[in-house]
Amino acid sequence: MLVMALTRPTPTQNFSLVQAHREGWTILEGCGPEHADTQLRGVTCSDQNAWWQVARQARQGSPYHREALSRLSSSEREQISLRFGPL
Repeated sequence: MLVMALTRPTPTQNFSLVQAHREGWTILEGCGPEHADTQLRGVTCSDQNAWWQVARQARQGSPYHREALSRLSSSEREQISLRFGPL
């Protein structure tokens, strides 16, 4: 399986929470005990299902979903990777 490194997005990339919401998930900033985490959460599905959906599409090469994962805190990406395999 090809493992692609995720990097923080540049401001010119076109990430849209509207598309994320249509797919049933969202990204929340300012989470965690120090309000410094960015997490992926399910809107119309469980958080675990949202993680799986986004990770699967990112692994299939979707630039949009790869960008979504790159926006997450490293601890959130690590949890997704531990649960669903390398990102």
